[in-house]
Amino acid sequence: MSKVDVSIVIPAYNEEKYIENCLKSLVEQRTSLNYEVIVVDNNSTDTTVQIAEKFKDKFNLKVVNEKKQSRGAARYRGFKEAKGEIILSTDADAIVYPEWIDTLVGGLANGEIIATTTSCKTLDLGAINDAIFNSVQPTATYLYKVFFGHYWLAGFSFAIKKDVYIKSGGFSPNLQALEDTDLAQRVKKFGRIKFINKPVIFSGRRFKQGLLSGILAYIKTFIYGYKLKREPVFMGNPR
Repeated sequence: MSKVDVSIVIPAYNEEKYIENCLKSLVEQRTSLNYEVIVVDNNSTDTTVQIAEKFKDKFNLKVVNEKKQSRGAARYRGFKEAKGEIILSTDADAIVYPEWIDTLVGGLANGEIIATTTSCKTLDLGAINDAIFNSVQPTATYLYKVFFGHYWLAGFSFAIKKDVYIKSGGFSPNLQALEDTDLAQRVKKFGRIKFINKPVIFSGRRFKQGLLSGILAYIKTFIYGYKLKREPVFMGNPR
């Protein structure tokens, strides 16, 4: 079997509506790198696993089950399974562009950079809300850097050197939310996180009850988890 250069981890819980488009976008990657895709089924009760397994003849795909129900546990399991020296993260409801692998991996060429992350955009909230979100999201990322001194790692699109991930202690399997932000807090001491403003498509399902309320849910979750030092649970509609 050929050496795996890059591992891509996708946590999934009842994602039958989205995961096919996510995996199709990975089939269409324009890269010379040898990559594997790891779908972590977090106890789905729908056809998520069956849909994912249809892609086994299209690329190097592994579907594993993580019984502990949490986003942190699912990501932790997927990263543990990864064979590549660089690990990429995305979500089952994300659609990545054909140069996504090379964009994230290419950003690691500078030895000071130990992780890369990108922006995202929505296309399903209506023209006005899409325009607002697609402007606010990268702006919020830049502002986070101003206030906290480093960029966050967005679970829907980031890459990290495997050795750095291991040294950082990896994802906390107990976290239901902010597991990616928590990881970034520990990774930052090993080098720089680079932000690339080239967005992947991100489902707007978390904002179906209103864009403002959805954004506020993320803010409240962050404050609850990091300012009040309590275990963060997403304070909105995660699906």
